[in-house]
Amino acid sequence: MGLSAGGLASGLDITGMTQQLVAAERAPKEQRIKEQQQKVGVQLSGYGQIKSAVSGLEDMVKKFTEDKVFAGQSAESSESSFVDVKASAEAKNGTYNIEVLALAKSHKIVSNNAFDSDPKAELGSGTLDITVDGKTMSLTIDKNKSSLKEVVSAINNASDNPGVTATVINDEKGAKIVFSSSQTGVKNQISIDASKMDGELKKLSFDPSNITANPEMIQMQAGVDAQIRIDNHTVVSNDSNKFEDVIEGLTLDIKKLTNTEDVKSAKIDITNNTSGAKKAIKEFIDAYNGFIDTSESLSKYNTETKSSGPLNGDSLTRSIISQMRNLMNSGVEVNNQSYYLSDFGVTTDRYGKIEIDDEKLDDALKDNFKAFNAFFHTKDDGFLDKSEAIFKSFTSSTDGSITQKEKSLKEQQQRLNDDMSDLNERMKAYEERTYKQFSAMDAAIGKMNNELNTMMSLMVFK
Repeated sequence: MGLSAGGLASGLDITGMTQQLVAAERAPKEQRIKEQQQKVGVQLSGYGQIKSAVSGLEDMVKKFTEDKVFAGQSAESSESSFVDVKASAEAKNGTYNIEVLALAKSHKIVSNNAFDSDPKAELGSGTLDITVDGKTMSLTIDKNKSSLKEVVSAINNASDNPGVTATVINDEKGAKIVFSSSQTGVKNQISIDASKMDGELKKLSFDPSNITANPEMIQMQAGVDAQIRIDNHTVVSNDSNKFEDVIEGLTLDIKKLTNTEDVKSAKIDITNNTSGAKKAIKEFIDAYNGFIDTSESLSKYNTETKSSGPLNGDSLTRSIISQMRNLMNSGVEVNNQSYYLSDFGVTTDRYGKIEIDDEKLDDALKDNFKAFNAFFHTKDDGFLDKSEAIFKSFTSSTDGSITQKEKSLKEQQQRLNDDMSDLNERMKAYEERTYKQFSAMDAAIGKMNNELNTMMSLMVFK
């Protein structure tokens, strides 16, 4: 409440006295709540940092699993401007020679004679059937919407367009329609049936199996399949320039014909992707050591400053650190033999951080890549799946231990906010009550003073 100046009768500072009493009553209670709020706030922040570090590791492990990074293969082309190559984990070590005999091309046809390009021209009406790869679009064209521009627009914007684009070109004869297949290869050649049309549009019929049947339409470019020869023996065709799994686990992207004076073929080498695996190991180690740094800084006790981190002595933090260290020292059975990270040059120092012996790792990747692959990628019991399960037990949005702790702290934070609101209400009521009491006392003193003054005046007149 707003306090007015009081004590007119008694001369006492009622407002000041009330404020002092309220402040004395509020201070210890408010201090306790603020201290608890601060403690909960820094704990929430600490758990947020740990959860962020673990989530980063979890995302990394998921990506490693999806990409099969520790089982990966590396493929290299000697002539990448002719044949580019990518390898999946299914690729097998080996060498292949690839000749590019033909590049895939898209089908393209054009009207032989020009059409009237007047936007008001009526070129015909009826049904125009256009087929690509067995899919047919039947386009109904009204006579009053049959100008060249309107016909082209209707073809391109049809919802059942099978993969053909119509454009207008202008040469010395005038405006012509060009039809282009959006996909390469023989199977994507364009067939047009204009037999149900009348007017000028009846001239658009085209049969790719008999390209001279209608002299009104000319084939500008045939639809062509790409063709490669593998190891000077096997010839393979494809409707696009990208060959997938013709050689298991490889994607070949052909760009130019070989058998030139300089380039007869492209040599493809597939090897174990040891460099990718090593890079991934180092990324994981950096992320894990970052987690250790974060969790230790939040939970340690500084003997010099005699100060504690916000999670010092916290049982959940200790449990998380312990489980993470156990994970780093856990084994995976491969062909009846147990392997550990240390077998691949990855060890834990006395501070719980991971360090790497590059020479030992290189030797393991070179001499024992299959065991290395199995150690990480064995389903359920492999290092990656075990890691993901443990990380998820901490971070799961439904029952993760860190998530549950955060939920509890947020509830505690809300209760403290409610306690502060309740304190404010109680102090407001206490202030009003105290002010009223002082005001009543002031009024009583005023009344006594008046009565005393009256008595004194009567005594003077006697």
